[in-house]
Amino acid sequence: MTDTANKTVKRSWLRSHGYKPKGFWGLMWILPGIVMLLLFSYYPPIRAILYSFTDWNGESAIWNGFSNYVALFKDTLFWKAFLNSVVLTLTGMVLGNVMTILLAELLHNSRFKKTSSIFRFFFILPCLVPGIVTMLLWANIIFAASDAGLMNTVLMKLHLIKEPLTWYYGTDTVLYSLILTGFPWVGGTSFLIYLAGLQNIPESVVEAARLDGISTFKRLIHIDFPYLLGQLKYFLILGVIGGIQNYNLQFMITKGGPNYSSMVPGYYIYYQAFNYGKFGYACSVGVFLFVLLLAFTIFTNKRMRTTEDIQ
Repeated sequence: MTDTANKTVKRSWLRSHGYKPKGFWGLMWILPGIVMLLLFSYYPPIRAILYSFTDWNGESAIWNGFSNYVALFKDTLFWKAFLNSVVLTLTGMVLGNVMTILLAELLHNSRFKKTSSIFRFFFILPCLVPGIVTMLLWANIIFAASDAGLMNTVLMKLHLIKEPLTWYYGTDTVLYSLILTGFPWVGGTSFLIYLAGLQNIPESVVEAARLDGISTFKRLIHIDFPYLLGQLKYFLILGVIGGIQNYNLQFMITKGGPNYSSMVPGYYIYYQAFNYGKFGYACSVGVFLFVLLLAFTIFTNKRMRTTEDIQ
């Protein structure tokens, strides 16, 4: 039997026993990616879970069981930070999604398609600006805590205030300042996603609604909104995850102050780890947030899927 015939018989025997050479070589191609994923995406959180049960100062770790979690549930500062994060996340999601949907509706129903394309281009431009530039713009120009600040100047000219507001640096104004940052909350790619959802509405449905004389508001509620449920689910899950974890403005501007009025869980983890060296306790805060977000994601997926199945 020739070598070619031997190889053919061998391959036939391997295939008959479930061996797939092509699949094997495909696995070899993606193996580096799998290794990198395990090393940089899965190994750190697994280590964090283990360290959350220890008194770890960054050098040595002493096992202390659930002591970190017991202390966490008694930590009033953490719960204050968590409440601040919930307020910022809910207001940010409501304002951001409402304004974005309105913008998508305006562009979708615009009679001048060329003008609509130009507006899309201008609304996508903010994505090109680094986030740090935007934050510094709001902190040093728009919400500057002096009479030279843009908002203070406008409000004083309108005689709505007599003295400059402290904005990010005032206990009573810092949360409002964080909520208003980014106004009108429509820059980026989110409105393009909503716009794509509106464009997927069958033309026959829109024409039938027009023939029935449906009002714009009723069409928005009964036609457009149901077709945007997929996009809403996407932004709901990512919005909550990003909102609970976010601490960019706190890190760059407020430092969690004044008097912890702007403290959020993400910055609280950083604060405990690098200010006090409580790395183990910081890990326990991160694990607790992970469990909450995982439960929320599973619940939301289940509820949204059930609603779609019923429809």
